[in-house]
Amino acid sequence: MSEVAFYGEIPKSKAEIPALVISGIGVLVIFAFHYGFFGWLGGGLALFVGFTLLFAIYQKRKGDYFFKVDDEGVSWREHIFSSYKYIPWQYIQRIDYLNFEINFMLKETAQVVSFATSGLSEEDTEKMKKAISDTLKNRIENEK
Repeated sequence: MSEVAFYGEIPKSKAEIPALVISGIGVLVIFAFHYGFFGWLGGGLALFVGFTLLFAIYQKRKGDYFFKVDDEGVSWREHIFSSYKYIPWQYIQRIDYLNFEINFMLKETAQVVSFATSGLSEEDTEKMKKAISDTLKNRIENEK
């Protein structure tokens, strides 16, 4: 079992609410469109179907939102529409710390995978950067 160097939770208010508000506005726009063409019956049906689908998607996609650094790699899930991501250290070629995100460049494909740090507090972001640096430093020292 690997030792966790950093585990930061992303609050549900930052991970779920913005997407739900935008999706709710989209449902209301669909309602207005159908109401304009079909009256209350079409608008009501579109509203019912839209909010039912929104609720079903929310129930399926909700979960824990986090960023974790351990001696095997980094993993995270940052918002309701994201999937779980895990990158082992041996696949990371380069890490770029930017103002509002961290970019991980993969070795074989040179693909860049980004994590937006806006979900974490500034203290947690600094702790995470330090944990990543310390873990990489320990891995380099152990390889020698």
